[in-house]
Amino acid sequence: MELKRFKMLVAGVVVTILTCMPLWSGKAYGQEKKYPNKPIDLIVPFPAGGPVDIGTRILVNELTKELGVSIQIQYKPGAGGMIGSSYIATSKPDGYTLLSHTYSSLISAPFLEKEPLYNSLKDFTLIVAYGVSPNIFANHSSSNLTSFDDVVKFAKEKPGELNCTSPGIGTTAHFILEVFKMYGVKFTHVPAKGGGPAATTLLRKHVDLGVMLYPAAIPHIKSGAFRVLATTDKIAQEIPTLTEKGFPECGSLGSWLSILGPPHLPKPVQDQIASATRKVIQMPSVKKALEDAGYTVEYVGTEEFNKKFPEDYKMIEKIVKAAGLGKYAK
Repeated sequence: MELKRFKMLVAGVVVTILTCMPLWSGKAYGQEKKYPNKPIDLIVPFPAGGPVDIGTRILVNELTKELGVSIQIQYKPGAGGMIGSSYIATSKPDGYTLLSHTYSSLISAPFLEKEPLYNSLKDFTLIVAYGVSPNIFANHSSSNLTSFDDVVKFAKEKPGELNCTSPGIGTTAHFILEVFKMYGVKFTHVPAKGGGPAATTLLRKHVDLGVMLYPAAIPHIKSGAFRVLATTDKIAQEIPTLTEKGFPECGSLGSWLSILGPPHLPKPVQDQIASATRKVIQMPSVKKALEDAGYTVEYVGTEEFNKKFPEDYKMIEKIVKAAGLGKYAK
């Protein structure tokens, strides 16, 4: 009799547990579906006011409405973006700490250090890229060299006679000069301390040529002071890309705005961020603001991003190695 009552008691407990399990599962599922339910920290690994910050703020103004939570931009500059990036690489993968970066810089920075703070291929979740700012190759409009072909011909005939500024050693603009060198087109490099100073150097005719990100050059292009000879990414039908001119490596050297997370970020979180970003950049006001800031709006979703990133990684590594920079210094 006692044994029978005991068996009935155990059976009742088992039934109760089995009955409650769907409720517990449903509760957990419901919690997951609520992401995001608190403010998101978006790390910008460069100083406020730069091209990455400008592009990020344009996106965030509407993305915060789309996601329904506050997105707080946190600046963690230093070491070519590696300080802020390494912070993300070790953050909790819950979707509440993300990185806004240009992924070409994310790739290139570690190559320039003997002891990098992160591994570009392993330490991040690639979520979405949404706009590219080309590097432009330009001269002063008063120059007698009126086309890209004219400049290349002169540089091959008189190596090093033409000098060219860039925003600095190790920038994607500098890498473009190294690609030229790989093809026997040699300029004397005059590195500046940023895109603004590089533009000013060319504007004042202290150099013959300049390579810099499009946003830094926009005022001088509009004023007619700069002649754009070629770009990494298309900005106008009449201006050739460097790939079209026979320098395919330069196709990896535009500045892509992107959002990344810590490693092992859950797929539903990735999808929600990517989907919201896609909706935001389709808004006419956001598209115009990004274009006015020098970005070509283009959506690169998670799957495509994860294919494109390692391809560009290999290309940038090839350039750095050929130039003998950073860990490949001879």
